[in-house]
Amino acid sequence: MVRCLKSKTVICLLIPVIIFFVNNRLSAEISLRDSVTLQIAHDIWYDRYRSAIEKTEDIVEREPDNPLGYFLLGTVYQTISEEYRNDSFNEMITVNLSKAIKLAKKRFENDPHNPNWPFICGAAYGYRALHRAFHGSWWGAFQDGLRCSSNLKKTLKLDSTYYDCYLGLGAYHYHKTVKSKAFLWLPFVVDRKDQGIEELRLCVDSGRLATYNARESLLRIYFEERRFDELLLLADSLEKLTPSNPYNLLFYVRTLTALNRLDEAEDKLQKLKLVWNRSPYYDPIGMFEAELIMADILYRDGDKESARGIVDKIISEKELVRNNAYFGETLKGARRLLRRMK
Repeated sequence: MVRCLKSKTVICLLIPVIIFFVNNRLSAEISLRDSVTLQIAHDIWYDRYRSAIEKTEDIVEREPDNPLGYFLLGTVYQTISEEYRNDSFNEMITVNLSKAIKLAKKRFENDPHNPNWPFICGAAYGYRALHRAFHGSWWGAFQDGLRCSSNLKKTLKLDSTYYDCYLGLGAYHYHKTVKSKAFLWLPFVVDRKDQGIEELRLCVDSGRLATYNARESLLRIYFEERRFDELLLLADSLEKLTPSNPYNLLFYVRTLTALNRLDEAEDKLQKLKLVWNRSPYYDPIGMFEAELIMADILYRDGDKESARGIVDKIISEKELVRNNAYFGETLKGARRLLRRMK
């Protein structure tokens, strides 16, 4: 009888402990360093966007106060827009990134020693800065860039191994220098292009979630810097990982065209057009970018008449810039090519 009572007492004492741990596990939020977040990052890397969206929407639905879900959803749609030159997700990107910033700031006020919150806040500011700059809101982009840098530095103070921070910091230091190049002679304006590139490489080497994104950032930078040998090496390595990634193919074909390797460029361009056409995120306005590259290939190959026909067609569609900001870049490129032809 005594033994039985002791057993019951032990069980009674254990029940609240068990309930405590079960409830803790059930209520535990998904964090940046959980396996689910890494799976979503891999889905983005390997162009499995439907899967990434479904997993991310599930986080938002189950954890509406968790800034992570909104941050990931904003970045997924930002990536889709870049990859497929599709600007129809404009509002969705802005709304989700802004929501992530608001929630992460609130969390950081209550939990100031957790590096996840300034990281989400800073990274969301960084993506929103790019999005705003692309849509012509330069002052908003400048402010977001400063806030991105500030929050990512806070993250590194709390955890120096948070190497994913160097994606945002590297991009910020590089592009801020490029935009300030007319003022580099001033003593308080520092050239940080090389620093930015090294920070991106650090993210490639040591990051967890952003290593692939950092490689893609380097593609654009190498192209702008005309470091074509490095770009081709990087594009080759990325093509082995993701053979049909449109962003990599886009800079691959641009570089081959710039180097006058025209047969190779045309082969890559046909592959890019096929990838875009087959995607559920296909945008016929975005496809004009491929037509502009084809015009450049034709012009370099001596067929000025055909190239002129494509350029004239693009310029005649100038009103499309209202529906797709990517077409604005294409339109500028068409006008530059037209000046070369004269």
